[in-house]
Amino acid sequence: MEIKKLLEGNSEESQARLDELFRSTGDNPRTLWYPSAGNDYRDILELTHIKNPENIRGKINIATDYGITELPDFFIHTDYSTQWVTLRTGEIFNDGRTVVTIEHLYELKFRDGLHINYYVNPDFVDFPEDAPKSPKIYLLDVKINSNKLGEVKKPVFYFLFENINFLQEVLLKNRINISHIVKVREGCGFGGNEKCISVAYAFLSVLNTEYLIIDNEAHFDFHLFEEMAKNLNLKLKDYELKELNPICQITTPIKWSDFHVNILKVTIKEGRLTRERMEKILEPIQRRWEI
Repeated sequence: MEIKKLLEGNSEESQARLDELFRSTGDNPRTLWYPSAGNDYRDILELTHIKNPENIRGKINIATDYGITELPDFFIHTDYSTQWVTLRTGEIFNDGRTVVTIEHLYELKFRDGLHINYYVNPDFVDFPEDAPKSPKIYLLDVKINSNKLGEVKKPVFYFLFENINFLQEVLLKNRINISHIVKVREGCGFGGNEKCISVAYAFLSVLNTEYLIIDNEAHFDFHLFEEMAKNLNLKLKDYELKELNPICQITTPIKWSDFHVNILKVTIKEGRLTRERMEKILEPIQRRWEI
């Protein structure tokens, strides 16, 4: 299912913008999911076609440096805490090199009849009191000005949701396709998060995921994986991961918020995904890229 079948505007203006966006992307758009995104919009710069890359020296962005041509049309961000997300129009970040501006903000809601159970599990987060009492969903028109990459504009769907709840109730229940997953800086140390979203790696065949952009901290919960698969009656397929190498010379590995990041291509196979196979898949993910 596509994300457009889940959402509608909370006003005529919001619905008009939503309709315009969905018309512009056509059928089968690619969608990126960035859990625990906070106020970080780096995924937009990294997974966007950059004009005139030949004029840029050194590293450009992940899409260009790694030759990824299948790029997302939509960006989904999730975070449970209202304290760590700035949801207002205007400039929200400026470090002298990159400026992030939310040009427009539209409040959305789930379509009637979807029966999504919004829940913030206190065992999965440190500050459940910071979460909204009911689902909050926004469409953001985000503009990023980079002194290196120029100007980029992209739509972002921001869901104020706990990651596991969003994965189970929104993505898996509704079979939403997620072509790219960014799993970086999710806050399992001192960032308010108690449950790693790496459990999503077990469901790549359901999400039809093509690429992972991830750090090396897995903390995979096998009990949660098996429980979710059983509760949702999911038949999970095996898959292979291929670590991509940059197509141009890069002297240092990619670092994202001080985490080493690996770029992995996903190939779904016909066999069944077992616990033993999942353990095998996780081994290279947890190996560090030594400088």
